Amino acid sequence: MAATLNPFQETVCTGIVARLDNVRELYDRLSQADPARLHEARRNDAALVLQAPTGAGKTLVAVEAMRRVSAKEPVLWFWFAPFTGLVEQSRRVIASQAPELSLFDLASDRQPDVVRGGGVFVVTWASLAARSAESRRARQTGDVGLAIDVLIAQAREQGLRIGCVVDEAHHGFQRATQARAFFTGVLQPDYALLMTATPRDADMADFESATGYTVGEPADWASVSRSDAVDAGLLKRGVRMVRFIARDGDTAQLVDYEHLALRECAALHRRIQGELRDQGVALTPLMLVQVPDGRAAQEEARRHLVEELGFDAAAVRVHTADEPDPDLLSLAQDPAVEVLVFKMAVALGFDAPRAFTLAALRGARDVDFGVQVIGRIVRRHALLQSRTDLPPLLDNGYVFLANSESQAGLLQAGEQINTLTTQAPELGTQTVVTVIGDATRLQVVRSGEPLSLLVADGRVSIVDTSGSEDSRQDLESEGQAGTALSQSPFASLAGATQALLEMAGGEATVETAADSLLSAFALAGESSYRYPRRADAPASLRGEKLPPVPNDFEAGIAAHVNFSAEVLNERTRRRVQVQRIEGGLFDGQSGVAEDGQDIWASMSPEAVAERAEQIRLRLPDANDRELYERLLERFVAAVEASGAEMPEDEEARMQQLDLVLVRRPSLLRDAYRSMRRDHVQDIDVPLPAELHSDLRLRPANRALYGVFPPGLNGDELAIAEQLDASPLVRWWHRNTPPRGLGLYRWDDGAGFYPDFVVCVEGRPGSGIALLEPKGEHLWGKDSEVDKSAAVHPDHGRVFMVGRRRGEHAFVFLRELGGKLQSDGAFSIDRMRFA
Repeated sequence: MAATLNPFQETVCTGIVARLDNVRELYDRLSQADPARLHEARRNDAALVLQAPTGAGKTLVAVEAMRRVSAKEPVLWFWFAPFTGLVEQSRRVIASQAPELSLFDLASDRQPDVVRGGGVFVVTWASLAARSAESRRARQTGDVGLAIDVLIAQAREQGLRIGCVVDEAHHGFQRATQARAFFTGVLQPDYALLMTATPRDADMADFESATGYTVGEPADWASVSRSDAVDAGLLKRGVRMVRFIARDGDTAQLVDYEHLALRECAALHRRIQGELRDQGVALTPLMLVQVPDGRAAQEEARRHLVEELGFDAAAVRVHTADEPDPDLLSLAQDPAVEVLVFKMAVALGFDAPRAFTLAALRGARDVDFGVQVIGRIVRRHALLQSRTDLPPLLDNGYVFLANSESQAGLLQAGEQINTLTTQAPELGTQTVVTVIGDATRLQVVRSGEPLSLLVADGRVSIVDTSGSEDSRQDLESEGQAGTALSQSPFASLAGATQALLEMAGGEATVETAADSLLSAFALAGESSYRYPRRADAPASLRGEKLPPVPNDFEAGIAAHVNFSAEVLNERTRRRVQVQRIEGGLFDGQSGVAEDGQDIWASMSPEAVAERAEQIRLRLPDANDRELYERLLERFVAAVEASGAEMPEDEEARMQQLDLVLVRRPSLLRDAYRSMRRDHVQDIDVPLPAELHSDLRLRPANRALYGVFPPGLNGDELAIAEQLDASPLVRWWHRNTPPRGLGLYRWDDGAGFYPDFVVCVEGRPGSGIALLEPKGEHLWGKDSEVDKSAAVHPDHGRVFMVGRRRGEHAFVFLRELGGKLQSDGAFSIDRMRFA
């Protein structure tokens, strides 16, 4: 029995039919015109968009519109379902809503006599416009019938109009070249209704570009508002979005968000189950679980639902196909199925009115994802559509996001759906028929625009109303080109070449000039400048050296790990605190109104293992596999020595060790430092008797070799000049790796070579201080901040200095709040004190 349309659906349907009536009248006026004009009229006026939220009844509206249009003239319709599995569902709706429309079978009804009175083929793009066996059969004439191309042409000759309805128009044929070619070259519909729950202007612009059919602006489309569908009892009042944010940023990547989303979703599903019983509604709610593509993810979700969350195995079903099929639809309707697990790719187009909750274990961030997720849980079941007293728990859908970043797609989807208003399409057509004598002309006129396209006697002309003209500037003469070259960077190169030629003498060539230049370089290279070390300076300095790692290096690190009782307690602390944030997608225009509460979540063993591996790999020179084996041995021994029980399962032991390493990220680094510090050796670092240079260097009064060394950056040169000018400085030296004075006890193996060694008048002991200028861009870098704590056993702590960009004066630097910050103005006098 045909369903009665709701008032808002009737408004839209009446408007669609009126619009198509106008198009039919246009075609009647062009019946004697040139076929090219009829073709142009189709492209301008045949296509119409129907946008509506999932569940608002756009399928019923489209079927009813087909029925009413077909009552006025014979139309051969093609209803394009987005997937093969949805063909039968569409056929059932058409048969129920419009029983007077003949339903044709693509395999057996491709006969002119069969389709003479009009009717509907329910198909997919793949069945008519793809490189498939089914499509090849349908496009070839044989014993079972005509090729569909021929059938469409003959139907037109018999006086039938050709119509098409494209369900989920944003999804189907626009990405397939064969489908676009079929639509424009074979189908050429007289009426085209494009239905979508994802109303994006870009999709429709792509349609226009791909087919040449015009759909107009959103203001011209037919649309249905969510609020009208809610008031009619077709949709739930709202959709609640639940996401999870880790309180501790360091553990955010370790939380097992997928199992957390499943746990919270299952808990709410059971509350809804109980509420339905209390309300006397004989309905088994359905919990949907959307997983990443891949069998492993599906099976893991099913296992967790059954083994950890206590669902009956028979009540948890997994759909494995890549698109909706009859099995999926039957599962969604089977009251024995309590949980349905399906792939991310199947988010489109299947009805699940029993669904209240959906756990999205991994989600895209785009708006299409959001619209499809909302569509699966937003419908009201038929048993609840007439109820006006439903509690809020039963009048909302709930989405649990394992990936909180997916909220962006949901929020955009909510905003987009909220913008829809119930409106009939713009009436009238864009094509104006003008008859002058025996000549018929078509003019395309769009609302608010001047005449833009004229088709007359087979000629097409574009009328430009903008008044703009193309302009182009070219170089018109060699003189202009020469001027451009003289103003280019190559002009100086040309001048240099000329100078070389003049140096080589009058008639010389470029080759001889180059030979002369190379000879000059060779002569310069033969000279070398020697700068002796000051007589009052020592012949060597005291430094540190770190020898290569020993053969038992990994065992040594494991031996230095401090597996104290406090550390071992971390091995079972698998939970972390997260904030559960819930908000309504349609609550107001300012965004999501959110409420939060703290809950406990488990860490993901996989994420913990990955983080533990990253911690181990940060240790230089260590073999990770060997290190892990040694650590596991020591860890097990330490646990057993504490009197605690150790799991027999090797995997469980490894998970506990990983948890300790992650909970105490400095544990391994401290062990490494402790061991390597024992290896550091004190050595004498000789100072060469002479400094050699191929270039003459600038003299310096107090430098160790009497000159400013090459390679100083701006800050280093400024410091060197201050040192050289100070009477408190006996001598100073630019210290460079790898043969300079290095410090190794400060860190876990990285050598630190302070830029300057300075002998200061009045400083205790040897009088030597170590000085390191540091650019402002490095003041917050961890490795540079750590260097501020470096101490030489004889010369004391290294002085850090720096200046802010654009400033002249330097300041001493010290660590404060994890950054290098000012510790007073730089003065050499302060360096006299340890």
